[in-house]
Amino acid sequence: MKSGKVVLQGWAIALMASAAFIPSVAHAVQCTALQAQLLAMSDITAATAAIIPPAGTNKSYCQVNITVSDLAGPENGYQPGQKQQIKIRIGLPLNTDENPPGSGGIQGNWNGRIEDLGGGGYAGSVGNVTGATNAGYVGSSTDTGHTGGSGSFALNPDNTLNWGLINDFAFNGIHAQSVWSKKLVQMYYGMTQKYTYWNGCSTGGRQGHQHAQTYPNEYDGILAGAPAFNWDRFIPSEQYGQIVMNQEVGAPISTAKLNAVTNAAIAACDLLDGIADGVIQEPRACTYSAKSFVCGKSNDPNCLTPAEASAVDKIWQGPPNQGQGQQRWFGLERGTPLIFLDGTNPFSISTDHLKYWVYQDPTFDWKTLTETTFNDAFYASMVKFHDVIGTDDPDLSAFQQHGGKMIMYHGGADVLIFPRGSYNYYNRATDKAGGLKNVQKFYRFFPYPGNNHCGGNVNQPNAPLINSSDLFKALVNWVENGVAPDSIVAYNTGNPATATVTRPICKYPDKLVSVAGNFTCQSQPQDDFITTESALPDAGANNGVGHLKNLSKK
Repeated sequence: MKSGKVVLQGWAIALMASAAFIPSVAHAVQCTALQAQLLAMSDITAATAAIIPPAGTNKSYCQVNITVSDLAGPENGYQPGQKQQIKIRIGLPLNTDENPPGSGGIQGNWNGRIEDLGGGGYAGSVGNVTGATNAGYVGSSTDTGHTGGSGSFALNPDNTLNWGLINDFAFNGIHAQSVWSKKLVQMYYGMTQKYTYWNGCSTGGRQGHQHAQTYPNEYDGILAGAPAFNWDRFIPSEQYGQIVMNQEVGAPISTAKLNAVTNAAIAACDLLDGIADGVIQEPRACTYSAKSFVCGKSNDPNCLTPAEASAVDKIWQGPPNQGQGQQRWFGLERGTPLIFLDGTNPFSISTDHLKYWVYQDPTFDWKTLTETTFNDAFYASMVKFHDVIGTDDPDLSAFQQHGGKMIMYHGGADVLIFPRGSYNYYNRATDKAGGLKNVQKFYRFFPYPGNNHCGGNVNQPNAPLINSSDLFKALVNWVENGVAPDSIVAYNTGNPATATVTRPICKYPDKLVSVAGNFTCQSQPQDDFITTESALPDAGANNGVGHLKNLSKK
């Protein structure tokens, strides 16, 4: 829908103006007094406010839980009689009135900053905010407007799509979260925040990019890991491996065999970087074929049959445009554990997407799909959902003009979200920004070799680990001190004192090199493997079907 973005921006301006219109408070108030103030507001249907006492390493803080109901009815995509129900939790470090002086913050325990926290999967519940409050930040979380981690919320009882709830999941929920964390800051501390940050991985990474694309003035800094953007394409692609195995093998390949061929790929590609460490430094350079692991060529007791090898190669490749030689989307990287998406049981997020979102039939059986008819499901997903949740707009100029800074990170052995989708988006954003030099002024990408989804190195234990705390510190330093990170020091264990490997993680597209046994990042003007991360354009872009219009009014 060509008018989709224009409509969105118009509403976004109104929303941000609403966020700025916060009644002036001359002084801080007590936590429990917030409940009555909130319940007096027309768009708040439930509210609690209480001081949470310290427990273990967690500091005491003021916890506010609210339900935002700003939209209702069929005109906003809901069922008749149904209204928006976005639950948000805001954690506020104790203010001066409720905490003894000398606590080190600018107002009680508060450091003057907000850290809004992202969700995972289909969201459906509010999360813990103590990671933020313990560090002195106001922290917040949202269920994005529905309850439970299933994708079934998108489907009405009559098998029509509930665009109200889909919109709340895609963007309304996180925008309400941002608006209300700022409002509560003003109400509780009697002042506004100095800096506002977003921190999320997976769905939270998509949400961070949604903010940068749609609400570009809301955050000074965004940390977005393993982003679930390209939702309309990567989610159905998560089911592709199961469809391939069902068609070519007739059943899932055993866990032992999947692990064995993954280990064979690591062994085959380990030395591509000249370092024998059990880590595939650049998985896009690895072209190992599972056909080399067919019984007879391999003596491994868990060797593959020819049909199994063909299926594994297709899992690594990802869904092609049948007969055209082009990629519809990407596959899991070689060296990535395969059992999470392509093990004994399929991944529920992708099966839910097919049942409730694409086919709108709770009884739909994904096993009825073939490699060929998968294309139809993939196309339908793009046409229906790109405009509402694709979150792949490469134009970040408004976020840059606002002065925002964003760091994206992604594990090279992510077991759920295909890393090449992040490379693909970053390079599109680079082109839109006018080149690498320009995009790196405000947006940097850190690929972590051998890391799984949002962290972990389960089968490449020498891989330096994603540490979101270190990344967040680098983001804060960039925003507040102007120090753009070129690399992040990382360790292969959670405790640096016990680490056996310490290396810099280089900003993309820089390369890790070893000079006299010391690792350093070598600047690169371009990506040598950029052609490996290209895919067909999203057929759903600006198609007029998506419902990117029902935005909250506050």
